Amino acid sequence: MVTRKQKEEIVKELKKKISSSNFVAFLNFHKLSVKKSMEFRRALKKAEGDYIVSKKTLISVAAKESGLEVDKKKLEGEVGVVFGGEKEDTILAVAKEIANFAKKNSEMLKIIGGIWNKEWADINQIKRLAAIPGREALLTQLAFILSQPVSSLARVLSEVSKKGQN
Repeated sequence: MVTRKQKEEIVKELKKKISSSNFVAFLNFHKLSVKKSMEFRRALKKAEGDYIVSKKTLISVAAKESGLEVDKKKLEGEVGVVFGGEKEDTILAVAKEIANFAKKNSEMLKIIGGIWNKEWADINQIKRLAAIPGREALLTQLAFILSQPVSSLARVLSEVSKKGQN
């Protein structure tokens, strides 16, 4: 049995993590084995995320104390919380890890929803967030898009100069 003091410590830790994260995901981990749970935690740690399992009541109290509203009715089943940090790259990496792991282990782990930029995000928003490429990939795509008009203009001018010489 968890004492009141222990519950207060848990709420304090959850509140600290919720307040310092721009992305928080709630997962139903029913039937998730310890081995799979450790695998998930390691994957999240590489992405600079954190995973905590706690009671729904303590999660909602910590969220409320952080200025966020989390409806306990939305948190169905056994709930785990993933914290994604502050930077966009970290948030995207954590969201990708969650989506990939949930896809591979759909019978054990389900995305319930989350909080992104202090607003409730449903499962579809989290999946869309996970689908966004990382910063490096986006910069590469932007460079490619910006270089195409220049190379097309160079080809046209080259063809015009060839016809002008004939």
